[in-house]
Amino acid sequence: MKPRFPSLIAAPAEVRPRATKNARMVCRLILAVGFLATPVLMPSAGNAQDTRVAKSMAALKEKTAKLGAPKIEGMEEVGRAPALYFGSTKMNNNFIVVDEIAKEGGRGMAATLFVKSGDEYIRVATNVPMPGGKGRAIGTVLAGPALEAIQAGKAYYGNAPILGTPYITGYEPIKDASGAVIGVYFVGYSRSDLDAMVEGRLAYAKTMLGITADQATAWKAYEDASRANVQNLQAAHEERVAAERLGSPIDRMHAETDEMQSQLDAMKALQPPTEALYNALTPDQQDRADIVLLLLGRTGGGVSFEH
Repeated sequence: MKPRFPSLIAAPAEVRPRATKNARMVCRLILAVGFLATPVLMPSAGNAQDTRVAKSMAALKEKTAKLGAPKIEGMEEVGRAPALYFGSTKMNNNFIVVDEIAKEGGRGMAATLFVKSGDEYIRVATNVPMPGGKGRAIGTVLAGPALEAIQAGKAYYGNAPILGTPYITGYEPIKDASGAVIGVYFVGYSRSDLDAMVEGRLAYAKTMLGITADQATAWKAYEDASRANVQNLQAAHEERVAAERLGSPIDRMHAETDEMQSQLDAMKALQPPTEALYNALTPDQQDRADIVLLLLGRTGGGVSFEH
């Protein structure tokens, strides 16, 4: 990503426009919100544990419960996995429910039903894609931190890699009438697109500012706060999108005001680490920040705001 006006950035300090106190305050706010928050206005993936996952999990459990009690009965010939049923409905290679959850959950959402087979949990209904995007990941097994939680009979919510792709996830055990764990519910969405945009912008800003070893601590605090706030803003945005799609006018009003409040909270949370970083910069770096970050804030870094 290149600045729109590279000649301004490359110009010697003595010929670059000097920022006034007010202009520098504006730049602080842009550094805090405009530079990194603009991607969350897109309906893209990316958020730490949030209500999107919780709502999709509740929907998955509700839809399967309506079919009947879960049980294992026999083997599925295709894939040679135990046959997972809810009531009289066999879930192996049955994608109706998981695809409904993915559609209702919005862009990037995925859902899976696992069945227990020995010490493993096998995907028998899923819309998680195989690496490379060639078909559904049927027959692949649960791995990573979620497996440890499920083996202990506990739910897992948080970041987890799925077949090499980072997801924001929720896993809960499926239990039969006796209370035995016979499978796993999964919902989650990929955050790789949003991560790439955020990390790209952070790397760009760090390079353009020329952050030194002495400034590394201040920069790290700014990076951490920025990532956390992007995740919170994305959660609020997804709430508003869901309300616009499924909610009443009152739901939409509340979701919109919640999103606005989240934007204000993000700005307030980022202000201390942003000011600390700005104060740690040399005058020459501050000049570059005033120009580079202001331009990125005005242009949005090429990010589309279309929903």
